[in-house]
Amino acid sequence: MNLREKQKQDTMQKILRAAQALFMTQGYTSVTTRAIAEAADVRQPLIYHYFGTKEKLYLTVVMHVSDAMAALITKATAGSASFAVKLQRLGHQLTNQDPMDLQLVLHDVFQMGPAVRQTVVAAWEKGFLLPLDAFFAAYRAQLQPAYAIRDITLYFLTILSAFLPMPAMRQRSGRLTLDTALVMFRTGVETV
Repeated sequence: MNLREKQKQDTMQKILRAAQALFMTQGYTSVTTRAIAEAADVRQPLIYHYFGTKEKLYLTVVMHVSDAMAALITKATAGSASFAVKLQRLGHQLTNQDPMDLQLVLHDVFQMGPAVRQTVVAAWEKGFLLPLDAFFAAYRAQLQPAYAIRDITLYFLTILSAFLPMPAMRQRSGRLTLDTALVMFRTGVETV
């Protein structure tokens, strides 16, 4: 890779990092390309040059987050540890990520057109749901047979959503700990 190509890749990565941080904490509609350019320390026209539109940049961020989450889930669930150990490791890995206002992101997605919404839903399926389904399916014999794998996955994500780092939240005093919630989740779906 020549110097010019390396500079281009570095600039695109700076834009993507800044866009991800802003989109995931402030929402698509609240973020301007000017704010992204300032956060990335680049000129605003570079965003349009490399990504075309704010919407295309958003979709690129969504795909990046999806791929990163799939890799994180695969890594956290690898190895020969028990279901309980892997579940705890997975829960901590997923909740120790960069701040994300998930409700805001979901709200924004449903304000967008059907094509964008379909792309985001497909990325969510690929990056979160399918890898988690595969993890729980590998332990099917230990799980309550009355629950479908996808329902277990969605229940797990519902529990984790209470522990996602939110930009406005700091200390969670007087709240259930993640470890306690994960044990409660596991003992509610695992046969003894």
